[in-house]
Amino acid sequence: MKVSLTSMIILMASCIYPAAYAEQSTEFCDVLRSFVGSVNPDETKEFVFRTSWGSNFNDTPEIVLFAKRCEHGDYPAAKNVCSYLMEHASAEYAAIAVKNAISCLSPGGNFGNQLTINSGSFSISYGTPDRGSLVDITFSEDSTVGGMAFKLVADGY
Repeated sequence: MKVSLTSMIILMASCIYPAAYAEQSTEFCDVLRSFVGSVNPDETKEFVFRTSWGSNFNDTPEIVLFAKRCEHGDYPAAKNVCSYLMEHASAEYAAIAVKNAISCLSPGGNFGNQLTINSGSFSISYGTPDRGSLVDITFSEDSTVGGMAFKLVADGY
């Protein structure tokens, strides 16, 4: 039986991709949960992951196919989330990061491929009744900066 090199590459990639995605998703959940869990009672911390597909942000004239930036307020745990998102998240499909964040922070939360988030606002309680964070997630177009903004605010209790 003769198998082409292209067929072998496609077959190998289809086997490797789900494992690589699962590893990335687990790593994202780890850094995200670490961030949310690090917020002390009566403290509020946030990050904003911004993406633009097809153009740059309004304050940057350079012509690009896509752009990403992340604001973390110099909070180390938020900076870790931003570093992960800057390296692994898609500018074209930024809503996937939002969907993954909701899944990571929701007990038993797992959305199938059928769910598409175009914009929205979500609230989740993360932790125990005695210690945790109230988490607000928004994903919307930002006409001032340009592109889409994925904002996560954790309010510790």
